[in-house]
Amino acid sequence: MKYNILFVLGLMMISVFYIACEEEFVPDDIQAKNEYVVEGHIELSNADIPAYVILSKSISYFSDLNIETFKSVYIKNADVYIDDGNKKVKLKYVCIKDLSFPLVFKMISELAGKIYDPEFCFYMDVNNEIIKTPGKEYKLFIEHDGNIISANTEIPDRVEVDSLHFESPPGQKNDSFALLWGILNDPPDGMNFYRYFIKENFKKNYSYNSLRDDKIINGQSIKFPFPKPVQPGSKDFDFETGNLYKRGDTIQFKFCSISEDEFTFWKSFQFSKNQGLFSSYVRPSDNIDNGIGIWGGQNCQIVNMIVPKE
Repeated sequence: MKYNILFVLGLMMISVFYIACEEEFVPDDIQAKNEYVVEGHIELSNADIPAYVILSKSISYFSDLNIETFKSVYIKNADVYIDDGNKKVKLKYVCIKDLSFPLVFKMISELAGKIYDPEFCFYMDVNNEIIKTPGKEYKLFIEHDGNIISANTEIPDRVEVDSLHFESPPGQKNDSFALLWGILNDPPDGMNFYRYFIKENFKKNYSYNSLRDDKIINGQSIKFPFPKPVQPGSKDFDFETGNLYKRGDTIQFKFCSISEDEFTFWKSFQFSKNQGLFSSYVRPSDNIDNGIGIWGGQNCQIVNMIVPKE
């Protein structure tokens, strides 16, 4: 069973462990109060995904873990707003089972790996009232039990990948698998941050370790490989073919220009997952005021492709 990644973060990192990234910490109180955990995104793309927020609370490290515990951490009675400077929109609390079919299809696709139950509920701009514009700031406000949780993000300009194609992997020719390549034309002005997602046969989503920035390639056009971003050690990973694409499969390549806050969060979050059982506690960097998690803006290119059979 797979769970909301930020809820897992809440279980892993509870507030008493939530210090600076990579900084060792010895907690004073292992039963510290619960923290608000936010995972929210506003995306500009041809998929037309409504802005959404998943809101929960972390639990104590020593809590009993069962299905009722998992269900109880999600918060359903908050007031959640997005403000674009001209318009303030209240998000609606919705459950997957109550959405229209087009929205169900969109959100199951977007939240693959987080949705495990038709009763799964979250906050969403159901009518897509927020106008998404590159370079514009979007403020998130959450009110719950007298508490205010807030965050800011920006939708960056989109940078696209050209000349997407598949090649046989380096070395001996492989008749069953291929590697995806493309040309990234990085703009010369300012820092840019990227993340890509791979959806395999419209079912499984992969995004682990798919973050990129342009510190080295700023302003250049570079031919890049885009391996399937599967976490080593997962049940989907094979050391010989785990990052390759099976010939004949259909994949969706989603390449996103993301905000710096989102880049920093996912980079530090992935670092924290890689540390092992006996490592020091680490604090993923977030942009949530009075909570933990991420409110991120992204501008995405989405391309559907069939991996050629030869």
